[in-house]
Amino acid sequence: MKPRLLIGAVAAYFTLFGGVVAAIGLIRHHGSRGPAQPIAFSHALHAGRLELECLFCHAGTDQGPSAGVPPVQLCMQCHENVAIDRPEVQKVRAHWERKDPIEWVRIHRVPDHVYFTHKRHVKAGLACTECHGEVTAAERVRQVRSLKMGWCVHCHRAHGAPTDCWTCHK
Repeated sequence: MKPRLLIGAVAAYFTLFGGVVAAIGLIRHHGSRGPAQPIAFSHALHAGRLELECLFCHAGTDQGPSAGVPPVQLCMQCHENVAIDRPEVQKVRAHWERKDPIEWVRIHRVPDHVYFTHKRHVKAGLACTECHGEVTAAERVRQVRSLKMGWCVHCHRAHGAPTDCWTCHK
């Protein structure tokens, strides 16, 4: 085989391989449905169709750093009587009866060296969708924003928020 032809074949192979790897990465990042949860909780139903406010389930988000997950007790306020025959609600009831918290799979995470507080963002009037996307249409929530420094700095600039390093790095 001629050297030029060999070099061209190798270059084509790596170009194709790189393209496939990039496509798989995009599909995983943008096309993922999010992780499976122990209870198939539908934000599309609860936050979308029923129009429950984010703070109804994620209480305290406007008062502290973490949004956290709602306790089983909150779910049972409605599901003591509503949709009790549905399999996912029966799973919630089983947790309630065992006094066992639901071990949800965490979706959004910033690095440990970043100080992030939901309180400041909620108090500033930022909509939850700015960071979490349109969860009102999501059957399964997934991370839709990178939450990397560049993305955060761009958002801070767009909203006139501080961009000093010590704002987020304590």
